[in-house]
Amino acid sequence: MKILCLNCGGSSMKCQLIEMPGENTLAKADIDRMNTPQAILSYMVGDDKRLSQSVPEATFITGIEILMEKLKEDDIIAEDNGIDAIAHKLAHGAERFNKPTIIDEEVIEALERLYPLAPVHLPPAVKGIRACQKLLPAVPQFAVFETNFHQTLPPYAYIYGIPYEWYETYGIRKYGFHGTSHRYVTETAADLLGKDIKQLKMVSCHLGSGTSVAAVKYGKSVEISSGLTPQSGTIMSTRPGDFDPWVFPFAVEMTGMSVQEVSDTLVKRGGLLGISGVSGDMRDIQEAAAHGNERAQLALDVFCYHIKKYIGSFAAVMNGLDVLIFTGGIGEHSSGVRKKACDDMEFLGIKLDDDKNESVPVPHILSADNSQAVIMCVETNEELMVARQVYAIAQAGN
Repeated sequence: MKILCLNCGGSSMKCQLIEMPGENTLAKADIDRMNTPQAILSYMVGDDKRLSQSVPEATFITGIEILMEKLKEDDIIAEDNGIDAIAHKLAHGAERFNKPTIIDEEVIEALERLYPLAPVHLPPAVKGIRACQKLLPAVPQFAVFETNFHQTLPPYAYIYGIPYEWYETYGIRKYGFHGTSHRYVTETAADLLGKDIKQLKMVSCHLGSGTSVAAVKYGKSVEISSGLTPQSGTIMSTRPGDFDPWVFPFAVEMTGMSVQEVSDTLVKRGGLLGISGVSGDMRDIQEAAAHGNERAQLALDVFCYHIKKYIGSFAAVMNGLDVLIFTGGIGEHSSGVRKKACDDMEFLGIKLDDDKNESVPVPHILSADNSQAVIMCVETNEELMVARQVYAIAQAGN
């Protein structure tokens, strides 16, 4: 079964064609800077980068058309299509979608009603779904939601201290994000260690431009740093993470900005960028800090402090910690961030081996021999996790 996995964003589209059940990635394609003259396509078969070409003003429709042509040229799919299912990774399912689902018009209309919960992520995702309907109308489409994995949170973990009728009427509660990544890396880590995930207490740190930390107890998510929207939790590239909610009306009053202007500022000019004044990219932050930029150093310190705080609190929630995982662009590639997040955590049984931490291979065990908790770096593969879930649905329906 060939499953085309799509992640459609506001300015990019990431694709993987995965053959199941063998979990063989047949091809990958990314289009960045979509709808601009600088749009560029990167296309790979296996580990061989076949091409990188300019695709000015590329849209989801033209991007998928180009991808289909490349797949046919390489005899990966037949002229009559050859794709058995399309899987979309979607940011938010609220309580309406608590598991992966097949997409129909009713589902699309429900997704459109959820736009206020993920205004940056859901509208382009629905555009991607519509593009697939137009170009590949006979191929069934499935939705896998970032929030699905966290549906196992207990009520006392997801209920906010707000009027309860707001939850009942509007669904205002913690949902959590990066669910496909947290599920993939925890399951992968357990497999690599040769242990039953149902016996493990794990903390998963997905660190990237978007960041979240999850507590996974015996294979189920029991706590997550992010909440109603992807803006909450730890500080991120340009997003502020958690802060006193009264900052919002205070900022409106003090700055003279409108509610929408303050909201946009928090999301686009907050986080690492807001603190450092340099960049929202951790690589730029670390370079500036190394050259003595005090605000860049402060941004780095705040980021790592937030990660450490969540690791400690989630160990308390689970009454212990067996495995600590780092993943995502920062988690996989920044030994400095991993070190700062693990420093002075010996009381929790967390002890990093500095030499192992500097090693390149992923996956990799980073903990010292006398560390009670295993510390690991695991490369995430959200598309494969999505493909696994869609394949399971397809098999159950046969």
